[in-house]
Amino acid sequence: MYERTLWRQSVVRGSLCGSNSYTRSRLQAVRCSRRTAQRHATQAMLLHNGSSQDTDPILHIGKTQFQDANFPMDDQGRTYHLGTKEGEVANRILSVGSTKRAMLLSEMLDPMENSSQLLEVESDRGFLTITGRLHGSPVSIVSTMMGMANMDFVIRECQAVVDGPLAIIRLGTCGALQPPARLGCFLVASEGSVCVRRDPDAFVAGSHLQPYQLTQPIRPDAALSSLLHEQCIAAVGSHKALQGLNATADSFYSSQGRVSASFDDRNEQLLTTLTQRYPNALSLEMETFHLLDLARCSGGKIKAAAVAIALAERYTNDFIAASEIEKLEKQAGLAALTTLTEYKLADNTQTAEALHANS
Repeated sequence: MYERTLWRQSVVRGSLCGSNSYTRSRLQAVRCSRRTAQRHATQAMLLHNGSSQDTDPILHIGKTQFQDANFPMDDQGRTYHLGTKEGEVANRILSVGSTKRAMLLSEMLDPMENSSQLLEVESDRGFLTITGRLHGSPVSIVSTMMGMANMDFVIRECQAVVDGPLAIIRLGTCGALQPPARLGCFLVASEGSVCVRRDPDAFVAGSHLQPYQLTQPIRPDAALSSLLHEQCIAAVGSHKALQGLNATADSFYSSQGRVSASFDDRNEQLLTTLTQRYPNALSLEMETFHLLDLARCSGGKIKAAAVAIALAERYTNDFIAASEIEKLEKQAGLAALTTLTEYKLADNTQTAEALHANS
């Protein structure tokens, strides 16, 4: 009989003027606490089975010998950045921005079949993949960190070690671009995402190029996005679960219209230009566009959608209270995870038993 060990401890999210070192130390404390709890559970199981072997249930993937410079994998079939191999990633994936959020939401998961703990893989690049079950369906939570490059690592390397189709939801945080999007709203990118890119050639002396480029929108999977919106409404109500267009920037500062006297960014009118060209734009962050772009280029194998929690109002310059964030993350996380388990994938997805057998 499995008895889950609870490790609920709070992590103080660093504010814009807070101590990052304090935040990191609290995060390390929670991670150590969780590892200790899982190790104790593992040791208890081993003792029950007549073994005293000390086993760390979290797989730490370090440097090893890789092959194939085109798509590096080691001799165990582990990928270069995430460090996962076949059998360690589910067909239903929740992408989140931080390790802290991944661990927080993993409390909602149950272990795989015939296992006493969640499957966790942490790479030396800082990516954490946690796989378990929700409502009986295998689900993986992956800490994607920030930016389109990291999203590229996650999508391509998860796809490489999973058989069958994938359903991927991005749960991030964002700035709200204009009303009705406000602090604490769940902004579902049902109308897709555009990319905001800084053009370095525009900053060459004598250039007449525009400093920022706006792409055409890429739409999500309609069924997955609609189901995600329904779950968000169930979590926070229709007045806070909004649908609209997302904008994904290639940086946090210049391409998001944050003005600085220290750099010649030429971005004073960028957000105005963005909302005038796309009046339905509600959210601004750094990952969603690339997820939807890769899904579009996957030949139909990847179904993708995204939701972001509005932590800032760019049009008022207000920022949400730090004390509210964890509750919102849990609400949005449960909505996204439930969406993944209810979304219908093809019959050739891996079962919980197959994942456990391959791990």
